[in-house]
Amino acid sequence: MSDTLKIESVPISRRDSFNARDQHTRALKPFNSGDIKILLLENVSQKAVDILKKAGYQVEFHTKALDKATLIEKIKDVHVVGIRY
Repeated sequence: MSDTLKIESVPISRRDSFNARDQHTRALKPFNSGDIKILLLENVSQKAVDILKKAGYQVEFHTKALDKATLIEKIKDVHVVGIRY
Protein backbone atom coordinates (compact mmCIF):
# COMPACT_ATOMS: atom_id res chain seq x y z
CA MET A 1 0.00 0.00 0.00
CA SER A 2 1.34 3.40 -0.97
CA ASP A 3 1.53 6.40 1.35
CA THR A 4 0.76 8.80 -1.48
CA LEU A 5 -2.60 10.35 -2.21
CA LYS A 6 -3.70 11.17 -5.73
CA ILE A 7 -6.07 14.12 -6.07
CA GLU A 8 -7.73 14.83 -9.39
CA SER A 9 -9.60 17.98 -10.29
CA VAL A 10 -12.96 17.90 -12.05
CA PRO A 11 -12.77 19.78 -15.39
CA ILE A 12 -14.38 23.22 -15.24
CA SER A 13 -16.93 22.40 -17.93
CA ARG A 14 -18.11 19.40 -15.93
CA ARG A 15 -18.38 21.41 -12.71
CA ASP A 16 -20.33 24.16 -14.46
CA SER A 17 -22.78 21.72 -16.00
CA PHE A 18 -23.30 20.05 -12.61
CA ASN A 19 -24.01 23.37 -10.90
CA ALA A 20 -26.38 24.45 -13.67
CA ARG A 21 -28.49 21.31 -13.11
CA ASP A 22 -28.77 21.80 -9.35
CA GLN A 23 -31.95 23.82 -8.86
CA HIS A 24 -31.60 23.80 -5.06
CA THR A 25 -28.13 25.31 -4.75
CA ARG A 26 -28.05 28.10 -2.19
CA ALA A 27 -25.38 30.74 -1.81
CA LEU A 28 -23.23 30.40 1.29
CA LYS A 29 -23.82 33.10 3.86
CA PRO A 30 -21.23 34.43 6.29
CA PHE A 31 -21.84 33.52 9.90
CA ASN A 32 -21.21 35.22 13.18
CA SER A 33 -18.72 33.15 15.20
CA GLY A 34 -20.74 34.02 18.31
CA ASP A 35 -23.59 31.94 16.91
CA ILE A 36 -21.44 28.79 16.74
CA LYS A 37 -21.36 26.47 19.76
CA ILE A 38 -18.39 24.15 20.24
CA LEU A 39 -18.20 21.23 22.67
CA LEU A 40 -14.65 20.09 23.52
CA LEU A 41 -14.09 16.82 25.38
CA GLU A 42 -11.30 14.76 26.89
CA ASN A 43 -8.94 17.54 27.90
CA VAL A 44 -8.37 19.36 24.60
CA SER A 45 -5.48 21.80 25.07
CA GLN A 46 -6.24 25.00 26.94
CA LYS A 47 -4.53 26.93 24.15
CA ALA A 48 -7.12 25.61 21.67
CA VAL A 49 -9.94 26.61 24.03
CA ASP A 50 -8.46 30.10 24.43
CA ILE A 51 -8.03 30.57 20.66
CA LEU A 52 -11.63 29.56 19.95
CA LYS A 53 -13.01 31.78 22.71
CA LYS A 54 -10.90 34.73 21.54
CA ALA A 55 -12.33 34.21 18.03
CA GLY A 56 -15.79 34.63 19.56
CA TYR A 57 -17.06 31.05 19.55
CA GLN A 58 -19.19 29.72 22.40
CA VAL A 59 -16.99 26.99 23.90
CA GLU A 60 -17.96 24.35 26.44
CA PHE A 61 -14.93 22.43 27.70
CA HIS A 62 -14.73 19.15 29.64
CA THR A 63 -11.57 17.40 30.80
CA LYS A 64 -13.11 13.92 30.61
CA ALA A 65 -15.47 12.02 28.35
CA LEU A 66 -19.17 12.46 29.13
CA ASP A 67 -21.48 9.54 29.90
CA LYS A 68 -23.73 8.48 27.04
CA ALA A 69 -26.91 10.20 28.24
CA THR A 70 -25.12 13.50 28.96
CA LEU A 71 -23.31 13.41 25.61
CA ILE A 72 -26.57 12.82 23.72
CA GLU A 73 -28.13 15.80 25.51
CA LYS A 74 -25.11 18.09 24.96
CA ILE A 75 -24.67 17.44 21.24
CA LYS A 76 -28.25 18.48 20.50
CA ASP A 77 -27.31 22.13 20.83
CA VAL A 78 -23.77 22.33 19.41
CA HIS A 79 -22.40 22.77 15.91
CA VAL A 80 -18.94 21.25 16.52
CA VAL A 81 -17.66 18.46 18.78
CA GLY A 82 -13.91 18.26 19.37
CA ILE A 83 -12.28 15.26 21.01
CA ARG A 84 -8.62 14.89 21.87
CA TYR A 85 -7.02 11.79 20.44
